[in-house]
Amino acid sequence: MTPQPPGHQTAGAGENVLHLFGLPLQNTTLALAADMLLRAAAQGQRRNVYFVNAHCVNLAAANADYDETLRAADLLFADGIGMRIAARVAGDRVRDNVNGTDLFPLLCAGAAQAGLALAFIGGKPGVAQACARNMGIAHPGLKVAYVQDGYFPAAQTDAVLHALRQSQAQLVFVAMGVPRQEQFIRRHAEALGDTVRLGVGALFDFYSGTIPRAPRVLRRLGLEWLFRLLIEPRRLFVRYVLGNPQFLARVLWRRLRKHAALTHEPLSG
Repeated sequence: MTPQPPGHQTAGAGENVLHLFGLPLQNTTLALAADMLLRAAAQGQRRNVYFVNAHCVNLAAANADYDETLRAADLLFADGIGMRIAARVAGDRVRDNVNGTDLFPLLCAGAAQAGLALAFIGGKPGVAQACARNMGIAHPGLKVAYVQDGYFPAAQTDAVLHALRQSQAQLVFVAMGVPRQEQFIRRHAEALGDTVRLGVGALFDFYSGTIPRAPRVLRRLGLEWLFRLLIEPRRLFVRYVLGNPQFLARVLWRRLRKHAALTHEPLSG
């Protein structure tokens, strides 16, 4: 791998971009996405990386700051069945479900092989530590240089960022939930240094064993959201039971607007 100066565009980035909801999404596979991010980390590139699902789209429509944060990202990936449906309705196709949870073990395997250092920030106390321990067992040689739960007070943010820089981590996984994790990454982009930073949601919960992952058959069918709803109904009721119909209505409305623009037919209201 030939080193490139910081800021050099990662190979593959921008070559196949899918535009949905005004967002440029990298339309690639899990394996290619992992390779792209590992190369960027090895080359000391600064990359803000987010995974966009139906819930993210709903939040961005109601939160201008979060919408701006997504649009300012270096790399966005389409996550989940909702984005696949949106692409299909728009007459396009998502090549793969590039979500942080499935991408994580590929990144850990590649990082262990390449000698890249990782940092985990977020989750409840003890969860990120358990995740780091489990991934170290699964991927011998993996270096997790820094671990910090997500419950530190705001007054300690500078100390956390200083400790992270001292760790010399190259891949930083931030698990604070949407939109907090993306806004944290954007707000502290300079302090995070020459790293690849990813907003990864509940990833630590899954790989620590705190929350079970949906069976593979449900994931293949695009029903992981339903499994999560059954596991955490109170927390995820609004996101899925109310949010999914809202997202689908948004998809159909954009399709109707596009059709009306192409046929010059006015839409009432």
